[in-house]
Amino acid sequence: MSTQCRFCGEAVRPDSMFCPACGQLIDAVAGVAPPFPGADAAPRRQDSASPVEPAPVLAPVPLPAPRKPARKPERAEPQDQESPPQKKPASSSQPTAAAVQVPTAVVLPGGKKLSLESVLVLGRSPEQGAAQYKGVAVRLPDPERAMSRVHLVISPVSDGVTATDPGSANGTFLERAGGQYVLVAGTPTSLLPGDRLLLGDATLVVS
Repeated sequence: MSTQCRFCGEAVRPDSMFCPACGQLIDAVAGVAPPFPGADAAPRRQDSASPVEPAPVLAPVPLPAPRKPARKPERAEPQDQESPPQKKPASSSQPTAAAVQVPTAVVLPGGKKLSLESVLVLGRSPEQGAAQYKGVAVRLPDPERAMSRVHLVISPVSDGVTATDPGSANGTFLERAGGQYVLVAGTPTSLLPGDRLLLGDATLVVS
């Protein structure tokens, strides 16, 4: 014997718990309809997801303005005012120029000392060169013939004494303060007391 569903009026078997037409529970209290399994699940999930709102984007916080370097230019001004007195050391160069010593003589290998008041033309046979340079011929011993006929010219000038190699075959060397240098042919080189000139096998000492 069938019964009728109290919700929709459809015929329902006595052993059925749910109405085959509307799916309602047959033994439920009238007026109270239990939810259908799975009927409200999807809407509830959508409702639960819909209210989620994105987090508000905060506006960037402005950084404090950098401090103005107003004090630095004020400190630089006294330095500019103190810089002109630094020009005083320039006057100290004048005494150093006057302190340069000028050689007055040259000592030959045999110990003979010649004054540097006139031009000296030195070599193995310097007579012809002495007439050309208007100087005094100074013949030096040269057993190995390592010296040119006109090998070296020593001349007094307005600010000192110079040595010039006119273009010798073996060159002229200058020793000064522990160092040895080669005279450039045709270029006068200023001499200082204590210098040593090496030409061939001869050594001259400037004093």
